[in-house]
Amino acid sequence: MEIYTARQPILNRKKKVVAYELLFRDSQKNCFPTDVTPDIATAKLLINSYLSIGLDEMTEGKPALINFPMAMLSDHLVNLAPYKNIIVEILETVEPSDENFDVLAKLFHQGYTLALDDFIYSTAWDRFLPFIKLIKIDIVETPLSSIAHLLPHFREYKIKLLAEKVETHEEFMQAKELGFEYFQGYFFYKPEILIGVEIESSHPFLMSIYHEVMKNGYSYRKLEGYFEHDMDLTYKLLRFVNSVFFGHTHEIKSIKQAIAYLGEVQLRKFICLIVMVELNPQKPTVLIQNTILRARLCEQFAKIMGLKQLTKYAFLTGLFSTLDAILDRPMEKILSSMPLAEEINIALIEQTGSLAECLAFVVAYTEGDWDTINIFIDIYDIDPANLISTCNKAYQWLSAYKIS
Repeated sequence: MEIYTARQPILNRKKKVVAYELLFRDSQKNCFPTDVTPDIATAKLLINSYLSIGLDEMTEGKPALINFPMAMLSDHLVNLAPYKNIIVEILETVEPSDENFDVLAKLFHQGYTLALDDFIYSTAWDRFLPFIKLIKIDIVETPLSSIAHLLPHFREYKIKLLAEKVETHEEFMQAKELGFEYFQGYFFYKPEILIGVEIESSHPFLMSIYHEVMKNGYSYRKLEGYFEHDMDLTYKLLRFVNSVFFGHTHEIKSIKQAIAYLGEVQLRKFICLIVMVELNPQKPTVLIQNTILRARLCEQFAKIMGLKQLTKYAFLTGLFSTLDAILDRPMEKILSSMPLAEEINIALIEQTGSLAECLAFVVAYTEGDWDTINIFIDIYDIDPANLISTCNKAYQWLSAYKIS
Protein backbone atom coordinates (compact mmCIF):
# COMPACT_ATOMS: atom_id res chain seq x y z
CA MET A 1 0.00 0.00 0.00
CA GLU A 2 1.42 3.39 -0.98
CA ILE A 3 1.60 6.17 1.60
CA TYR A 4 2.01 9.88 0.94
CA THR A 5 3.61 12.81 2.69
CA ALA A 6 4.44 16.27 1.39
CA ARG A 7 7.36 18.41 2.44
CA GLN A 8 7.96 22.10 1.83
CA PRO A 9 11.42 23.60 2.34
CA ILE A 10 12.20 26.35 4.85
CA LEU A 11 14.97 28.67 3.64
CA ASN A 12 17.26 31.13 5.39
CA ARG A 13 18.20 34.63 4.27
CA LYS A 14 20.75 33.18 1.82
CA LYS A 15 18.02 31.01 0.23
CA LYS A 16 19.59 27.87 1.64
CA VAL A 17 17.25 25.06 2.75
CA VAL A 18 17.61 24.64 6.52
CA ALA A 19 14.45 22.67 7.43
CA TYR A 20 11.28 21.14 6.02
CA GLU A 21 7.65 21.40 7.02
CA LEU A 22 5.95 18.01 6.73
CA LEU A 23 2.36 17.97 5.49
CA PHE A 24 -0.10 15.09 5.54
CA ARG A 25 -1.42 13.82 2.20
CA ASP A 26 -3.49 10.73 1.34
CA SER A 27 -2.88 10.67 -2.41
CA GLN A 28 -0.64 12.18 -5.07
CA LYS A 29 -2.96 15.21 -5.13
CA ASN A 30 -0.94 17.94 -3.47
CA CYS A 31 -3.62 19.15 -1.07
CA PHE A 32 -4.87 18.39 2.43
CA PRO A 33 -7.80 15.91 2.35
CA THR A 34 -11.06 17.44 3.54
CA ASP A 35 -12.37 14.27 5.21
CA VAL A 36 -9.49 13.78 7.67
CA THR A 37 -9.42 15.36 11.13
CA PRO A 38 -6.26 17.17 12.29
CA ASP A 39 -5.62 14.52 14.99
CA ILE A 40 -5.72 11.66 12.48
CA ALA A 41 -3.64 13.63 9.96
CA THR A 42 -0.88 14.26 12.50
CA ALA A 43 -0.98 10.64 13.71
CA LYS A 44 -0.60 9.35 10.15
CA LEU A 45 2.13 11.89 9.48
CA LEU A 46 4.08 10.66 12.52
CA ILE A 47 3.71 7.05 11.41
CA ASN A 48 4.87 7.89 7.89
CA SER A 49 7.76 9.99 9.21
CA TYR A 50 9.13 7.66 11.86
CA LEU A 51 7.83 4.22 11.03
CA SER A 52 7.39 3.96 7.26
CA ILE A 53 9.33 6.34 5.00
CA GLY A 54 11.75 7.52 7.70
CA LEU A 55 12.22 11.05 9.02
CA ASP A 56 15.88 11.44 8.05
CA GLU A 57 15.11 10.35 4.51
CA MET A 58 12.20 12.79 4.28
CA THR A 59 14.11 15.79 5.62
CA GLU A 60 17.65 14.88 4.53
CA GLY A 61 18.70 15.07 8.17
CA LYS A 62 17.34 18.60 8.63
CA PRO A 63 14.79 19.63 11.30
CA ALA A 64 11.13 18.85 10.60
CA LEU A 65 8.26 21.23 11.37
CA ILE A 66 5.09 19.30 12.23
CA ASN A 67 1.65 20.65 13.15
CA PHE A 68 0.30 19.20 16.41
CA PRO A 69 -3.34 19.69 17.43
CA MET A 70 -3.59 20.69 21.09
CA ALA A 71 -5.34 17.43 21.95
CA MET A 72 -2.25 15.45 20.95
CA LEU A 73 -0.03 17.77 22.97
CA SER A 74 -2.29 17.48 26.01
CA ASP A 75 -2.29 13.67 25.72
CA HIS A 76 1.53 13.75 25.43
CA LEU A 77 1.47 11.86 22.12
CA VAL A 78 4.07 14.34 20.93
CA ASN A 79 6.49 12.47 23.19
CA LEU A 80 6.49 9.70 20.58
CA ALA A 81 8.61 12.03 18.46
CA PRO A 82 12.17 12.67 19.70
CA TYR A 83 12.59 16.35 20.56
CA LYS A 84 16.02 16.61 18.92
CA ASN A 85 14.89 16.65 15.31
CA ILE A 86 11.41 18.19 15.23
CA ILE A 87 9.87 21.60 15.73
CA VAL A 88 6.38 21.42 17.23
CA GLU A 89 4.01 23.81 15.47
CA ILE A 90 1.21 25.16 17.65
CA LEU A 91 -1.86 25.74 15.50
CA GLU A 92 -3.48 29.15 15.21
CA THR A 93 -6.69 27.72 16.72
CA VAL A 94 -5.02 27.20 20.11
CA GLU A 95 -6.20 29.55 22.85
CA PRO A 96 -3.75 31.17 25.33
CA SER A 97 -5.46 29.45 28.28
CA ASP A 98 -3.98 28.40 31.63
CA GLU A 99 -4.31 24.73 30.69
CA ASN A 100 -2.47 25.22 27.40
CA PHE A 101 0.18 27.28 29.17
CA ASP A 102 0.94 24.35 31.48
CA VAL A 103 1.14 21.89 28.57
CA LEU A 104 3.49 24.06 26.51
CA ALA A 105 5.64 24.91 29.52
CA LYS A 106 6.14 21.21 30.20
CA LEU A 107 7.09 20.51 26.58
CA PHE A 108 9.55 23.40 26.63
CA HIS A 109 11.25 22.06 29.76
CA GLN A 110 11.38 18.60 28.18
CA GLY A 111 13.51 20.09 25.42
CA TYR A 112 11.02 20.50 22.58
CA THR A 113 11.37 23.43 20.18
CA LEU A 114 8.02 25.20 19.93
CA ALA A 115 6.73 27.36 17.08
CA LEU A 116 3.53 29.39 16.75
CA ASP A 117 1.93 28.75 13.36
CA ASP A 118 -0.03 31.47 11.49
CA PHE A 119 0.37 33.55 14.63
CA ILE A 120 -1.89 36.53 15.32
CA TYR A 121 -0.60 38.48 18.30
CA SER A 122 -2.51 39.49 21.42
CA THR A 123 -1.14 40.45 24.83
CA ALA A 124 -2.57 37.22 26.26
CA TRP A 125 0.28 35.40 24.50
CA ASP A 126 3.06 37.37 26.22
CA ARG A 127 3.52 34.86 29.05
CA PHE A 128 3.95 32.09 26.43
CA LEU A 129 6.72 33.85 24.52
CA PRO A 130 9.64 32.67 26.73
CA PHE A 131 8.83 29.12 25.56
CA ILE A 132 8.69 29.97 21.85
CA LYS A 133 11.67 29.71 19.50
CA LEU A 134 9.93 30.45 16.19
CA ILE A 135 6.91 32.45 15.06
CA LYS A 136 5.43 31.84 11.61
CA ILE A 137 3.58 34.73 10.01
CA ASP A 138 1.20 34.12 7.11
CA ILE A 139 1.95 37.27 5.12
CA VAL A 140 -1.24 36.88 3.07
CA GLU A 141 -3.53 36.87 6.11
CA THR A 142 -1.29 39.21 8.10
CA PRO A 143 0.41 41.76 5.81
CA LEU A 144 3.96 42.63 6.81
CA SER A 145 3.10 46.31 7.17
CA SER A 146 0.57 45.47 9.90
CA ILE A 147 3.03 43.66 12.17
CA ALA A 148 6.26 45.60 11.68
CA HIS A 149 5.78 47.35 15.04
CA LEU A 150 5.58 43.97 16.85
CA LEU A 151 8.85 42.53 15.61
CA PRO A 152 11.08 44.28 18.20
CA HIS A 153 8.81 42.84 20.92
CA PHE A 154 9.34 39.30 19.63
CA ARG A 155 13.09 39.83 19.43
CA GLU A 156 13.19 40.67 23.13
CA TYR A 157 12.53 36.96 23.66
CA LYS A 158 15.12 35.96 21.02
CA ILE A 159 12.35 34.51 18.86
CA LYS A 160 13.15 33.81 15.21
CA LEU A 161 10.62 34.89 12.57
CA LEU A 162 9.46 32.92 9.54
CA ALA A 163 7.48 34.47 6.69
CA GLU A 164 5.21 31.91 5.04
CA LYS A 165 3.28 32.10 1.76
CA VAL A 166 6.04 34.17 0.18
CA GLU A 167 5.09 34.18 -3.50
CA THR A 168 7.15 36.96 -5.08
CA HIS A 169 10.69 38.30 -4.96
CA GLU A 170 9.30 41.60 -3.70
CA GLU A 171 7.68 39.88 -0.70
CA PHE A 172 10.90 38.02 0.04
CA MET A 173 12.93 41.25 0.02
CA GLN A 174 10.35 43.09 2.14
CA ALA A 175 10.34 40.35 4.79
CA LYS A 176 14.12 40.16 4.69
CA GLU A 177 14.44 43.92 5.26
CA LEU A 178 12.12 43.68 8.27
CA GLY A 179 14.46 41.13 9.81
CA PHE A 180 12.75 37.81 9.12
CA GLU A 181 15.27 34.97 9.38
CA TYR A 182 13.35 32.22 7.56
CA PHE A 183 11.07 31.99 4.54
CA GLN A 184 8.59 29.55 3.02
CA GLY A 185 6.33 29.75 0.01
CA TYR A 186 5.70 29.11 -3.67
CA PHE A 187 8.30 31.70 -4.65
CA PHE A 188 10.90 29.15 -3.55
CA TYR A 189 9.27 25.70 -3.70
CA LYS A 190 5.84 24.14 -3.79
CA PRO A 191 5.24 21.18 -1.44
CA GLU A 192 6.85 18.03 -2.83
CA ILE A 193 5.02 14.70 -2.58
CA LEU A 194 7.01 11.80 -1.11
CA ILE A 195 5.72 8.28 -1.70
CA GLY A 196 6.55 5.27 0.42
CA VAL A 197 5.32 1.71 0.76
CA GLU A 198 3.64 0.45 3.92
CA ILE A 199 3.28 -3.15 4.97
CA GLU A 200 -0.33 -4.05 5.64
CA SER A 201 -1.20 -4.81 9.24
CA SER A 202 -3.64 -7.30 10.69
CA HIS A 203 -6.39 -5.38 12.47
CA PRO A 204 -7.42 -8.22 14.84
CA PHE A 205 -3.88 -8.61 16.17
CA LEU A 206 -3.56 -4.85 16.54
CA MET A 207 -6.69 -4.68 18.68
CA SER A 208 -5.55 -7.68 20.73
CA ILE A 209 -2.25 -5.93 21.43
CA TYR A 210 -4.17 -2.78 22.35
CA HIS A 211 -6.38 -4.63 24.83
CA GLU A 212 -3.39 -6.39 26.38
CA VAL A 213 -1.11 -3.37 26.63
CA MET A 214 -3.78 -1.30 28.38
CA LYS A 215 -3.94 -3.80 31.26
CA ASN A 216 -2.05 -3.17 34.48
CA GLY A 217 0.81 -5.65 34.56
CA TYR A 218 0.39 -6.82 30.98
CA SER A 219 1.95 -10.09 29.86
CA TYR A 220 5.25 -9.68 28.01
CA ARG A 221 4.92 -13.23 26.73
CA LYS A 222 1.45 -12.63 25.28
CA LEU A 223 2.53 -9.34 23.67
CA GLU A 224 5.56 -11.02 22.15
CA GLY A 225 3.26 -13.67 20.67
CA TYR A 226 0.99 -11.05 19.10
CA PHE A 227 3.91 -9.12 17.61
CA GLU A 228 5.36 -12.34 16.19
CA HIS A 229 2.18 -12.75 14.15
CA ASP A 230 2.10 -9.22 12.74
CA MET A 231 5.07 -8.30 10.59
CA ASP A 232 3.95 -4.70 10.11
CA LEU A 233 3.76 -3.99 13.83
CA THR A 234 7.11 -5.65 14.52
CA TYR A 235 8.77 -3.57 11.80
CA LYS A 236 7.23 -0.39 13.18
CA LEU A 237 8.11 -1.37 16.76
CA LEU A 238 11.80 -1.61 15.91
CA ARG A 239 11.71 1.61 13.89
CA PHE A 240 10.05 3.27 16.86
CA VAL A 241 12.60 1.94 19.35
CA ASN A 242 15.35 3.36 17.17
CA SER A 243 13.66 6.76 16.96
CA VAL A 244 12.86 7.06 20.66
CA PHE A 245 16.35 6.04 21.75
CA PHE A 246 17.88 8.43 19.25
CA GLY A 247 21.55 7.68 18.79
CA HIS A 248 21.61 4.73 21.18
CA THR A 249 23.99 1.88 20.45
CA HIS A 250 22.15 -1.07 21.99
CA GLU A 251 21.41 -3.94 19.66
CA ILE A 252 17.91 -5.38 19.64
CA LYS A 253 17.97 -9.18 19.60
CA SER A 254 14.29 -10.02 20.11
CA ILE A 255 10.77 -8.61 20.15
CA LYS A 256 10.67 -9.05 23.93
CA GLN A 257 13.79 -6.91 24.29
CA ALA A 258 12.26 -4.15 22.14
CA ILE A 259 9.11 -4.16 24.30
CA ALA A 260 11.21 -4.02 27.46
CA TYR A 261 13.27 -1.12 26.09
CA LEU A 262 10.16 0.98 25.58
CA GLY A 263 8.57 0.36 28.95
CA GLU A 264 4.86 0.55 29.70
CA VAL A 265 4.27 4.26 29.07
CA GLN A 266 5.99 4.53 25.69
CA LEU A 267 4.62 1.19 24.49
CA ARG A 268 1.07 2.28 25.29
CA LYS A 269 1.59 5.56 23.43
CA PHE A 270 3.00 3.69 20.44
CA ILE A 271 0.03 1.30 20.27
CA CYS A 272 -2.50 4.09 20.82
CA LEU A 273 -1.01 6.02 17.91
CA ILE A 274 -1.24 3.00 15.61
CA VAL A 275 -4.81 2.25 16.72
CA MET A 276 -5.80 5.88 16.13
CA VAL A 277 -4.84 5.56 12.51
CA GLU A 278 -6.28 2.02 12.12
CA LEU A 279 -3.59 1.00 9.72
CA ASN A 280 -5.48 -1.57 7.71
CA PRO A 281 -8.55 -3.67 8.55
CA GLN A 282 -7.63 -6.41 6.12
CA LYS A 283 -5.76 -9.63 6.78
CA PRO A 284 -2.06 -9.94 5.89
CA THR A 285 -1.12 -10.72 2.32
CA VAL A 286 0.12 -14.18 1.33
CA LEU A 287 3.67 -12.83 1.22
CA ILE A 288 3.46 -11.60 4.80
CA GLN A 289 1.83 -14.83 6.02
CA ASN A 290 4.62 -16.82 4.41
CA THR A 291 7.19 -14.50 5.96
CA ILE A 292 5.75 -15.06 9.43
CA LEU A 293 5.95 -18.81 8.83
CA ARG A 294 9.54 -18.38 7.66
CA ALA A 295 10.37 -16.54 10.89
CA ARG A 296 8.96 -19.37 13.01
CA LEU A 297 10.80 -21.98 10.95
CA CYS A 298 14.07 -20.08 11.30
CA GLU A 299 13.65 -20.09 15.06
CA GLN A 300 12.95 -23.83 15.14
CA PHE A 301 15.56 -24.79 12.53
CA ALA A 302 18.24 -22.94 14.50
CA LYS A 303 17.52 -25.29 17.39
CA ILE A 304 17.75 -28.53 15.41
CA MET A 305 20.89 -27.22 13.66
CA GLY A 306 22.52 -26.83 17.07
CA LEU A 307 22.83 -23.04 16.79
CA LYS A 308 21.96 -22.45 20.43
CA GLN A 309 23.69 -19.07 20.68
CA LEU A 310 21.89 -17.78 17.60
CA THR A 311 18.38 -19.08 18.27
CA LYS A 312 17.37 -15.78 19.89
CA TYR A 313 18.22 -13.94 16.64
CA ALA A 314 16.63 -16.42 14.25
CA PHE A 315 13.00 -15.28 14.43
CA LEU A 316 13.78 -11.66 13.49
CA THR A 317 16.15 -12.87 10.77
CA GLY A 318 13.33 -14.77 9.10
CA LEU A 319 10.73 -12.09 9.77
CA PHE A 320 12.69 -9.35 8.04
CA SER A 321 14.14 -11.48 5.25
CA THR A 322 11.50 -10.32 2.74
CA LEU A 323 11.32 -6.64 3.69
CA ASP A 324 13.16 -5.60 0.55
CA ALA A 325 10.48 -7.28 -1.59
CA ILE A 326 7.61 -5.87 0.47
CA LEU A 327 8.90 -2.30 0.69
CA ASP A 328 10.65 -2.29 -2.70
CA ARG A 329 13.77 -0.83 -1.12
CA PRO A 330 17.32 -2.13 -0.68
CA MET A 331 17.70 -4.33 2.40
CA GLU A 332 20.71 -2.37 3.64
CA LYS A 333 18.77 0.89 3.60
CA ILE A 334 15.80 -0.64 5.42
CA LEU A 335 17.89 -2.22 8.17
CA SER A 336 19.88 0.97 8.75
CA SER A 337 16.80 2.40 10.48
CA MET A 338 16.51 -0.49 12.94
CA PRO A 339 18.91 -1.27 15.79
CA LEU A 340 19.25 -4.98 15.03
CA ALA A 341 21.99 -7.25 16.30
CA GLU A 342 25.02 -7.43 14.03
CA GLU A 343 24.45 -11.15 13.48
CA ILE A 344 21.05 -10.40 11.90
CA ASN A 345 22.45 -7.62 9.71
CA ILE A 346 25.24 -9.89 8.44
CA ALA A 347 22.75 -12.63 7.59
CA LEU A 348 20.36 -10.35 5.72
CA ILE A 349 22.76 -7.93 4.04
CA GLU A 350 25.92 -9.96 3.46
CA GLN A 351 24.05 -13.30 3.40
CA THR A 352 26.89 -15.01 5.23
CA GLY A 353 27.26 -16.80 8.55
CA SER A 354 25.27 -19.45 10.37
CA LEU A 355 22.05 -17.40 10.48
CA ALA A 356 22.20 -16.98 6.71
CA GLU A 357 22.60 -20.75 6.37
CA CYS A 358 19.62 -21.27 8.66
CA LEU A 359 17.56 -18.93 6.49
CA ALA A 360 18.72 -20.70 3.31
CA PHE A 361 17.72 -24.03 4.86
CA VAL A 362 14.23 -22.68 5.62
CA VAL A 363 13.82 -21.23 2.12
CA ALA A 364 14.87 -24.55 0.60
CA TYR A 365 12.32 -26.41 2.73
CA THR A 366 9.42 -24.06 1.94
CA GLU A 367 10.28 -24.24 -1.78
CA GLY A 368 10.63 -28.04 -1.76
CA ASP A 369 14.29 -27.97 -2.84
CA TRP A 370 15.19 -31.44 -1.56
CA ASP A 371 18.69 -31.46 -3.01
CA THR A 372 19.58 -28.48 -0.81
CA ILE A 373 17.57 -29.84 2.12
CA ASN A 374 19.54 -33.10 2.05
CA ILE A 375 22.82 -31.17 2.02
CA PHE A 376 21.83 -29.34 5.21
CA ILE A 377 20.60 -32.59 6.78
CA ASP A 378 24.01 -34.17 6.17
CA ILE A 379 26.05 -31.15 7.31
CA TYR A 380 24.14 -30.66 10.56
CA ASP A 381 23.35 -34.36 11.16
CA ILE A 382 19.60 -33.76 11.41
CA ASP A 383 17.08 -36.55 11.83
CA PRO A 384 14.66 -36.22 8.85
CA ALA A 385 11.74 -37.29 11.05
CA ASN A 386 12.61 -34.54 13.54
CA LEU A 387 12.80 -32.04 10.68
CA ILE A 388 9.34 -32.94 9.38
CA SER A 389 7.88 -32.87 12.90
CA THR A 390 9.41 -29.44 13.52
CA CYS A 391 7.93 -28.08 10.29
CA ASN A 392 4.48 -29.51 11.01
CA LYS A 393 4.47 -27.81 14.40
CA ALA A 394 5.40 -24.49 12.78
CA TYR A 395 2.50 -24.77 10.33
CA GLN A 396 0.16 -25.62 13.20
CA TRP A 397 1.49 -22.62 15.14
CA LEU A 398 0.63 -20.30 12.27
CA SER A 399 -2.84 -21.68 11.55
CA ALA A 400 -4.02 -22.43 15.08
CA TYR A 401 -3.02 -19.18 16.80
CA LYS A 402 -6.13 -17.77 18.45
CA ILE A 403 -7.03 -14.20 19.26
CA SER A 404 -8.04 -14.09 22.90
